[in-house]
Amino acid sequence: MSTLSLNHQCPQCGAPVELEETERVFACPFCAVRLFIHAHGPLQYYIKPRIHAPGTLIYVPYWRLRGTAYVLDSESMQHKILDSSLLASTSPCLPPSLGLRSQALRLHFVEPETPGYFLRPGFPSTVFKKKLLNAVPGLRPVHGPKLTSCVGDALSLVFLPVFQDQEITDGLTGALLGPACIAEADLCSSEAALHFISTLCPRCGWDLQGDTKSLVQACLHCDTVWEAQPHGCTAVEVRFLESKVTPTRYLPFWNLRFKATGFKLDTWADLIRLTYLPRVIQPWMESTPFSFRVPAFKIQPALFLRLSAQVSLYQPSISPRDTLPRVPLHPVTLPKEEGMDAVPVLLGKLAPTPKLLFPKIHHGRLAPLSATLDYIPFTEDTKEFLQPEMNMAIQKNALLWSTTL
Repeated sequence: MSTLSLNHQCPQCGAPVELEETERVFACPFCAVRLFIHAHGPLQYYIKPRIHAPGTLIYVPYWRLRGTAYVLDSESMQHKILDSSLLASTSPCLPPSLGLRSQALRLHFVEPETPGYFLRPGFPSTVFKKKLLNAVPGLRPVHGPKLTSCVGDALSLVFLPVFQDQEITDGLTGALLGPACIAEADLCSSEAALHFISTLCPRCGWDLQGDTKSLVQACLHCDTVWEAQPHGCTAVEVRFLESKVTPTRYLPFWNLRFKATGFKLDTWADLIRLTYLPRVIQPWMESTPFSFRVPAFKIQPALFLRLSAQVSLYQPSISPRDTLPRVPLHPVTLPKEEGMDAVPVLLGKLAPTPKLLFPKIHHGRLAPLSATLDYIPFTEDTKEFLQPEMNMAIQKNALLWSTTL
């Protein structure tokens, strides 16, 4: 997927700053301020008109989703990387989707002072997401029961400019789209507003450090890790796997605990019985809790499932530590909530025969109990990151996806 550029003024000095769509920390190169970017609800962008036409400037809403869709049924599991948009209005003459416009054209954050009128979305994002996952473009249709999940998704509203007089004119091409059909009662001024949250450590006041695309930032002064929330930063519980070799990078994994309803999944023995893993149940497995571990970074779908299965089945013993390592921590680009959404389809990856598993979990439910951030050490050679304890290797090129998906 291409990385999009956004324009925004620095909230401190007013300088124009160009951001990438995947950035979660605003870093101004002029005044050096660093701030978490936050919005109540999905981020809202607009495309500036390229022409001027008679009539009222109106921005038409489109729901847009970027991410990876997973579909599990009794036969197999499918996955697909998506970048799809859908008109969030019932106006008949407007384009049904943005096509490649949201990927090819420069986007701007919607602000309260953005000129023009905005058409309110005619249906919520949940309806759009349900429609998209019900028939994922490019995947084999599933007519029977299925489980779907969208992981690493970035849901946003993108507004397309049009001019309405007697006719509706496309604000980018000047093409006539049809007779006026947008009701004035459905229009409003801009209601979106970005919120910026300080990246100073709430505990000691030191500058938090980390990649601008990471959802969590570290304080190397008091050795804490923080993530942005609507009303400030909250501490993240982190743990680190010990290694026999000196690591050159730590990769983050969400350690997720669940309470299952409709089927039993508390211990190792429960997992083996549920998924028919080819393992002999030992006495210790009956009392040892099982937790899922999924990458806390976006990555290609097949590799995401493989890493999740490999680390989950390894169940490394990881302990907290008093100080953070002075080794690069890979950016956390996947929220824990999306990691939790991936767990039902991850069960399909763990099961040698999905046909036997699916009837057991189809009507069940997994309720999240806890989430911690586990960092696993890797060494590197010219092409790969290596994890000796798990005998695991990840191509360096594959990690490029973690900050561009």
